[in-house]
Amino acid sequence: MIDSIMLVDDEDLFHLVFEDACSLLDITLSLQALNSADEAEKLFKRWFEAGPIEDRPECVFVDLNIIGSSYDGIELIRRINFEYGDNVVIGIISSSNELNEQAKAVQAGAQFWIVKSDEIEPRLEEFVQDYDGYRSKSAPFKVYK
Repeated sequence: MIDSIMLVDDEDLFHLVFEDACSLLDITLSLQALNSADEAEKLFKRWFEAGPIEDRPECVFVDLNIIGSSYDGIELIRRINFEYGDNVVIGIISSSNELNEQAKAVQAGAQFWIVKSDEIEPRLEEFVQDYDGYRSKSAPFKVYK
C-alpha cells in the first residue's frame, strides 16, 4: 500500500484526475500536488536538512515538461535521487512516450514511466501491483501504457 504520494505537474486539471484515480483505487492516504519542479526541490531540500520527517512522500510522480519551472521532470528526478537520497520511489508521468526521453529518465534514476491519459486508473492499478518491487529497488524500469 502506498501511504503518501507527491505529484509534480503543472496541469491543475490533471491533479484532480490523478487524485480521483488514487481515491478510487484506495492507494494513498496523503496526496500532495505541486505545480513546479522548483517547489518540489525546495521541499526535498527542507526535508533533507531537517533529518527524518514523516511528511516526506514515499512515492513521487513527476511530469516530464513542467511549464514555469527552472528545469524539467528528468532533472528534478536526478536532483532528488543524487542530492537528497534515493530512498523514494520516483518516476515520470507524462503524455509523452518517447524512447530517448525514457532513456534519460532511467539515467536520472526514474524507476517507472506512466503514460498519461483520461483512463489513468488501469495504469495506476498496474503500478500498484509492482510497487513493492520499486520500493525494494528490485523491479526493472517499466513503461505503463
